[in-house]
Amino acid sequence: MALVGVALGAATGAAEAACPTGRAALQAMLASEYAFAEKAQTSVSGAFLAFLADDSLVLNPAPQPGRAVYHAAKSSADRLEWYPSIGDISSSADLGFTSGPWLYTAVPGGKQYHGHFLTVWKRDAECRWRVELDGGTSHAAPSSVEPKLRPAEAPFTAADSPSPIALSHDAAGQALSDFESTVQRDGFASALRAYGRRADFRFYTDGQTPIDGVAAASSYLNAHAIAGAWKEAARGRSADSTLMYSVGELTDSSDQSTRAFVQIWQYDPKATNWGLRVLLLNPLPRTHQ
Repeated sequence: MALVGVALGAATGAAEAACPTGRAALQAMLASEYAFAEKAQTSVSGAFLAFLADDSLVLNPAPQPGRAVYHAAKSSADRLEWYPSIGDISSSADLGFTSGPWLYTAVPGGKQYHGHFLTVWKRDAECRWRVELDGGTSHAAPSSVEPKLRPAEAPFTAADSPSPIALSHDAAGQALSDFESTVQRDGFASALRAYGRRADFRFYTDGQTPIDGVAAASSYLNAHAIAGAWKEAARGRSADSTLMYSVGELTDSSDQSTRAFVQIWQYDPKATNWGLRVLLLNPLPRTHQ
């Protein structure tokens, strides 16, 4: 359990020294992800309770307080395995996210289920990374295996911070608000063309492996039109606002169906603006509504 020791115990004396920044901070977050997954091999609920922040939320299937969900979870011999295939952090190195495939094996019988997770991590006062938000999707077995994103191999490019004017006008929050208004008025395709990041946008929904690129997501969402009201449950951002997330529920005005959503926004210094990096939309059962 070496990784668990690194992630949970190596912060001894961290309060006396500066927290890692840049690539070192990204590597520490990814090490925490691997330690989290390793601990889950002993106990899934125990792993979540070890890594969930006190104020964390999980999609279950709607946003709910994470620690309460796993305190109430029943013990099981079933296995849950996962690893990160993508991840990134804010320039201030205090907020980040990871995503990758998960595999659930039911015991007895060995029936397997597949999907992708999406986790938002927040660094605490002792420089430890804690899960701020956790969700994911389920889908059929993927046709190929995604490469693991190992801490030592994680690509990192330092980004310039937003201008003081952009921060004073809450340009990040305005981009999110404008995106949601555009979805309500013109639909997702138009909103993603305007606000989705071109190079690294990802769309997640149940029944689909992650869809890369704004064009792919727009094509899917054109065939599955959704337009309605956004109800935010929580929002968080890094100290420098280069990374921000929002989680809540989206109600479709056409049929009153409801979806849990997660948005992750990231500052793009080349565009000097914020773009939507990740969008997750998961249908909620009618009994929830």
